[in-house]
Amino acid sequence: MKIKNWSRVLNSKKSTATCCLGLAYLLILITSSCVDTPDLNDLCPNPVEADALSIKEVFYSPYLNQRYASSSDTVSIEQFRFNFELEILRKENPSGGSLPGQAYALSCLETFTLRNISNISVVLTAPFAGLPIGTDIGYLLQTPEGKKIADLRTFDGISVYFGSRLTITPENYSQLKTRTFLFLRNGDRSFIDSTSPYLKIN
Repeated sequence: MKIKNWSRVLNSKKSTATCCLGLAYLLILITSSCVDTPDLNDLCPNPVEADALSIKEVFYSPYLNQRYASSSDTVSIEQFRFNFELEILRKENPSGGSLPGQAYALSCLETFTLRNISNISVVLTAPFAGLPIGTDIGYLLQTPEGKKIADLRTFDGISVYFGSRLTITPENYSQLKTRTFLFLRNGDRSFIDSTSPYLKIN
């Protein structure tokens, strides 16, 4: 339709009604699409079923110069974190993964449900902060969610990486020497020894 014919359309009651109905329908479609838009968290896949096998690694924050702190470093107690990674074995997924055409948010972190873990213990292999060898300090290691490592019993929708801060203040330039145990429900266990950096008390 040429521009010079717009006046005839606007003067036509029938054309005006049709135009209004079309605009109303378009608004309904736009509103519906906004309401039905899923939250980003809903775009993340469900946790993957897996079995824990062992403690793969213990490592210490802070992360500086593209590496984690080692036993020869000295770090501030405020920046220090006790971290470990679980080694897992994924179970077969009978659903075959995501549905065709299904996309996940870029911010999704892969999570797992591990039903075979009984508990995790962090035992001193050398005296620390007045505590003797053999003390389980899992109750002194607190996760970002405010849970103590010693109290963890449910491992549903978790990452294989665990981070925790120390809730006790040791002597200046102490080192934390530990043996971290993973206990499984079938009675098996595994462990890994580690030595922290020197802890500087500011």
